[in-house]
Amino acid sequence: MLSFGNWQHCPYSVLPPLTNYEDLSQWRFSPWSRLNFNILEIMQCPYCRTPLAETSEECSYCNLSLQSANALMGPVPGLTPGLNDTLCVLNKKSRHQITKALSRLNHRFPQVSMHIITRDFNPKYSISTHLFWLFNQDIFSASNHPGGKNHSILLGLDTSQQQAGIIVGYGLEPFLAQKSLDHVLEKAQASLSQSAYGEAVLTIIDQIYKLMEEVCNDLNELLDLEDKIIYQQTEN
Repeated sequence: MLSFGNWQHCPYSVLPPLTNYEDLSQWRFSPWSRLNFNILEIMQCPYCRTPLAETSEECSYCNLSLQSANALMGPVPGLTPGLNDTLCVLNKKSRHQITKALSRLNHRFPQVSMHIITRDFNPKYSISTHLFWLFNQDIFSASNHPGGKNHSILLGLDTSQQQAGIIVGYGLEPFLAQKSLDHVLEKAQASLSQSAYGEAVLTIIDQIYKLMEEVCNDLNELLDLEDKIIYQQTEN
């Protein structure tokens, strides 16, 4: 995270000019502040959390790369976009509810596609490392949507450890801060602890939906845009 003194020099900064401490006090609690905090959260290595540039092919600290992850993880499982209940831990009703919730999310935010995996991940590696590996296999994002055009979200449920993880495409990283995503996962932890996986997934989708709406509202307030420009209205 950049220090306060470097904020104004950040190439991704959208800070308005500050002239005095009164301006700063007002800015800290404004939508500018919330969005700028997200933008300043630079991409991190999923294994050691070292800051990375979007163009980095490997982590400069631990040398993690897609190639090394492929060597560590082995064959890529057969997955498809959308819901992948590879362990069959979701009943028919839960699968129907989740599919409906994903459709609702995509209708409201058509640029965003969310995908879900239930799997027993190898505890030798963090769930974030597993998701990094799977997310970069060109399964969940079209090849013509690289880098900043990638607006995919991958949710992984590790049933053996009763935990979940989320990874988002570069195009969403400036808007969905890691702390916000961690808070989303916290909301579902009680359900995960009770092995109520369907309920946990629905909670996470709902929280992602609310988080996206909050970001859109902030942008709407900042740029004085019509709601229809930011997202499609849900049909009544």
